[in-house]
Amino acid sequence: MRLPRIPLRWSAVLMVIAMLVVPQLLVVGWSVMERDIAGKLQWHTREAADEAAVALRTAEAEGFDGPKTEAALDEVASRWGTRIRVVYGDGAERFDVDRDQGTDLVHQVGTLFFGPDGAPTLREFDETLGPVHAREEIVGFAGGGTGCRRSPAAKLLVCHAARALVNADGRTEIIYVQESSRRAVRVLYDLRYHLLRLSLFMLPLALVFSWWMGRRMVRPIAWLRERVLEKARSANPRADLDPPPGDEVADLANAFNDLLGALDERRRQNEAFVADLVHEFKNPVAAIRACADALDAGSVDEKRAARIAKILADSSTRLDRLVSQFLELARAEAGMPNEARASVDLAALARGVASAVEPSHPDVRFVIDAAEPAPVVGVEPRLDSVVRNLVDNAASFAGEGGEVRVGVKSAAGEIVLEVSDTGPGIADHDLPRMFERFFTTRAIGGDPAPPDAPPRRTKGTGLGLALVKAVAEAHGGRVSAHSPPGKGATFRVVLPAAPA
Repeated sequence: MRLPRIPLRWSAVLMVIAMLVVPQLLVVGWSVMERDIAGKLQWHTREAADEAAVALRTAEAEGFDGPKTEAALDEVASRWGTRIRVVYGDGAERFDVDRDQGTDLVHQVGTLFFGPDGAPTLREFDETLGPVHAREEIVGFAGGGTGCRRSPAAKLLVCHAARALVNADGRTEIIYVQESSRRAVRVLYDLRYHLLRLSLFMLPLALVFSWWMGRRMVRPIAWLRERVLEKARSANPRADLDPPPGDEVADLANAFNDLLGALDERRRQNEAFVADLVHEFKNPVAAIRACADALDAGSVDEKRAARIAKILADSSTRLDRLVSQFLELARAEAGMPNEARASVDLAALARGVASAVEPSHPDVRFVIDAAEPAPVVGVEPRLDSVVRNLVDNAASFAGEGGEVRVGVKSAAGEIVLEVSDTGPGIADHDLPRMFERFFTTRAIGGDPAPPDAPPRRTKGTGLGLALVKAVAEAHGGRVSAHSPPGKGATFRVVLPAAPA
């Protein structure tokens, strides 16, 4: 069930009222609890007295000695948390076993909040009552009686039960059972009328104060709400919220600024992505249109028809490749939902991909370091595309006589795939952009693009490394690239290892 929404201003008012009412509720609860405690203690003492009487009769019938009888009484006292004494009618004491706790959870909590209550112990209070055989609960009742007493200031509640027996020798034995409860909260109970008057006096001041505090809390939040709604209605929201510094609302506004900045950055990336996508589609579409115009112009000889067929085939292949890679990238960035995952040996996958790519690059030497099994949990076709893109990319840049090194190893619960080449490396200004969509440095002749120049896309689509990053992150992994000056480039993919 959904609770009703309470405005923050009214929440502050209700909180202040609750703080004034809680002491009164505690006093009421104390009075109810006090009545229940007295009844509970009397029941304990009656049951303990009855069981003690049975223990004495059993000991007398079976001829137990004093220590065995005392042990039986001690067991009864332990079970009920009481003090049990057995005295003769003339006042001589026979047994005295004390298992009275004197405290309970309520008393311990009360002591924590209100400090020591100064209540006497059961023995200290009992010494003020006189001899057991002369007490009114013994003298006034032939068979014994029950009742409760309170110490001065009512800080200790003591309940008792008495039983009178006649033993085999004709002597009267009195079983006297006591249990006590110390009440630290009694201090608050004694001040209940003062608390009530103080609460009534403070209520108007508390209401005014809470209303004022509520307004102070709500006003900056309302300001922030209006500004955020203005940003939501704006066509191009800017991260320029400027609240007064120094409080939590300012921190919240700064968080909104960060969010707006991230959304603006994502918007710019999407705009750049759409522009790149249009550019990538523009060339093959223009080629197809030119072929269509040539065919529409009239007769075409056999040689020209062959050229047109080749242009159409190349353009359609490029369009198909772009669409396929784009869809694969979109699925990977969405986390590859509804794709079955299983244990995949990344080492075996790397060996297979390297063997498949090697014939396409006869002038490049491949070195494989992936002998040990390296299981990960993932979608095998997607992981295959990760390894294939990295290996093909490294082989393309290694150049004639170059080397591509593929390594797979396990380290601290992770599987690390590294693909290195001995090519020209990656310029420092290009490294941060290597995993961006449609960014590529594959130009004619393999020469890197100059700084600050738009990337040339005569080779590759610029989606391969973006796809590597998206698939790795969809598998809970991460990617990185580094390129020491003049020593080629190394791409690293780190994935969680499959559970053992």
